[in-house]
Amino acid sequence: MGCIKDIPTLKGDNYAEWKRKLDLAFILGEVDWVLITPCPIEPAELIKGENESDADWQKRQRDNAPLVMSYDIEQKKWSLANKKCLAVVKNTIEPTILGSIPECDAVSEYLERIKSQFTGSSKTYAT
Repeated sequence: MGCIKDIPTLKGDNYAEWKRKLDLAFILGEVDWVLITPCPIEPAELIKGENESDADWQKRQRDNAPLVMSYDIEQKKWSLANKKCLAVVKNTIEPTILGSIPECDAVSEYLERIKSQFTGSSKTYAT
C-alpha cells in the first residue's frame, strides 16, 4: 500500500476522490478482497454424543481438524487485512468527521457508514 500518501484527507467535499484513491491503495496493497469477503465463521464446536464410541468420537475430531485449521488460517488472514484497511481509512479522515462515524469491526461496514454520510438523501458533509 505504498500509495497511501496519495490518498487525500476526507474533508467532506472530496468523498469521490478520497474513495477512488482509497480503493486504488487497497487494490495495490492486495487487501481489497477484505471489502467483499465477510469475516470467516468459526466451525461449530464438536460435542460427543451420549452413545458415541470413543473410536467414532476420535474419527469425528480428526475429520473436523482440517476445518478448524482452515478457519484459523482464514480468520488470521482476514483479521490482518481488515485491521490494515481500517487503519488506513481512519488515518485519512479529518478528525471532526472521524468522530461522527460510529465504530464497527469490519472495514466494509465502516466504509458503508462513511458513504451514507456523503451520498443519498442526507449528504451530511457533502456540498
